[in-house]
Amino acid sequence: MTTEQNLGPERLSLLAYSPVPGAGTSLGGERRAREISNGNEETVKTESSQQHGELVPVGKDDEVIVVVASENKKKFTPRELRIKVHRRVIELRQQGRSYNEIRAAIKEEFGIVLSKSQISYWTRGIHDPHNGRRIPSLELLQPSEDLAYVIGVLCGDGSVWEKSRVRKGYRRVVIYLEAKDKEFVEEFAIRIGRVLNRPPPRVRVKSTGYYYVEVESRTLYELMKRPIDIEKIRRFVEHCERCMAMFLRGFFDSEGCVSEYGQITVANSNYKLLLYVQELLRRFGIETTGPRLMTKQGKPFYNPLRGKVYVHKRDVYVLYVRGRSNYEFYRYIGFTIRRKQERLEKYTRYVVTED
Repeated sequence: MTTEQNLGPERLSLLAYSPVPGAGTSLGGERRAREISNGNEETVKTESSQQHGELVPVGKDDEVIVVVASENKKKFTPRELRIKVHRRVIELRQQGRSYNEIRAAIKEEFGIVLSKSQISYWTRGIHDPHNGRRIPSLELLQPSEDLAYVIGVLCGDGSVWEKSRVRKGYRRVVIYLEAKDKEFVEEFAIRIGRVLNRPPPRVRVKSTGYYYVEVESRTLYELMKRPIDIEKIRRFVEHCERCMAMFLRGFFDSEGCVSEYGQITVANSNYKLLLYVQELLRRFGIETTGPRLMTKQGKPFYNPLRGKVYVHKRDVYVLYVRGRSNYEFYRYIGFTIRRKQERLEKYTRYVVTED
């Protein structure tokens, strides 16, 4: 007989609080106590049942094991604040501050009391509040030309979605672009790699001949999930003139078209988004007309990517760039896609020669 089996009832009931594996102030302690009792069944009175004055019957003996369970879940400090504190801790440690000095400084600046072990884990790189997220939150997302271009693409041909399957308590999110122009997909991969501070994701090709790229970023998903929130993206797009230009280039690379006669158009089902694009173009002196209804909801169309016929789920609107503004568009915006840019250059040279 083991030492545990020699314990009396009064000691046995206390095992629910012991720190041994499987036993604690939860169901682990209850299960451990049952195992030690060598098959004897007890009655367990939980905190929730105490509130109702009830016993949860699990056996015939009269011993009661009290399992304490906290009603309130532990409150965690928001990730953004943890990252700010983490950066400050590293900065103070690099200045040669002691753990006690760091604790005092963090408490004074942030009102947070850190343990010495937590400071040690952070300064030695054992733990990191980023938890694998390259951009932990929208608050820490910095405006840039690359980000503006990525936003423009994701407002058009790009897509974001959250997978339904849950793995390790999380759902994966996907940032995805598929197009027939390799240079377009490669440009997107390079820019999103810089945004996420990682190597560019690999560009792959499908059997249809279309190129695609996909990455994971919860923060970009939160920024770009449908419907597009213009107010949310505005501070990244309108950060500076170059950011506005890169947003427009990304959007026109996705949704824009240049006819053989030099007519520039852009189409999308989001009417408010086209109005926003029109507003930004106006800041560069680029005149437009529209948006006008191009395709009604319910009209069938052929998708060359899938080789199938689909039906438009929403109305599609088109915005026209006036011919006299083509040079300004070429000068300030332009295209990444070679075939579009060459057609625009040809028309622009023709107009300049005529003038």
